Amino acid sequence: MNNMNKWQSWVTIGTTPILALGAIAALSAPSTASNVQVTCKTNASTPMVIVTLVKDGTAKDYPILKFIPEYFSDADVVQNCQNAAKNLQVAYNTGDFKYLTTDKVNDRPVVCAIERRGIGCNHYSAQVLFSFKPTSNPSQALYEMLGSDFKQAQPPDVRTISRTYTDTKPFWWPF
Repeated sequence: MNNMNKWQSWVTIGTTPILALGAIAALSAPSTASNVQVTCKTNASTPMVIVTLVKDGTAKDYPILKFIPEYFSDADVVQNCQNAAKNLQVAYNTGDFKYLTTDKVNDRPVVCAIERRGIGCNHYSAQVLFSFKPTSNPSQALYEMLGSDFKQAQPPDVRTISRTYTDTKPFWWPF
């Protein structure tokens, strides 16, 4: 019995460093979140949310949302841009939000980030990015605001009321 206990303690001592190394390797694995930076650029007439991708040490900017003045009051446009950038940075860091869509929340048209198709901005997991002035077609407004790399090939059909979903990561992204 005594030999068995000694053998078990050696096994325990022998596996502890292996487990610790595995945990260290998992913690030090590179994260893709650091490769995406989201900012609001307000130095032009139209504030824009810019996504900066860093790949192999090279940074490239992609406009994701242009805050077109007709959809916002002058007082709200910069704040909306900054809030959208901050919330999209969280979305890219967590990887939880894969789509942008429009909806009405408290009778206001909003754009939100969601985790999957089929849910709206009033879902408990949705992250509202901003609201804009009342408009007859929020999907059309979002389409016009999207940067060219994020737009679908066709604008949403104005005759349908179905919700459209825009990928937050275009298919050609490196990660």
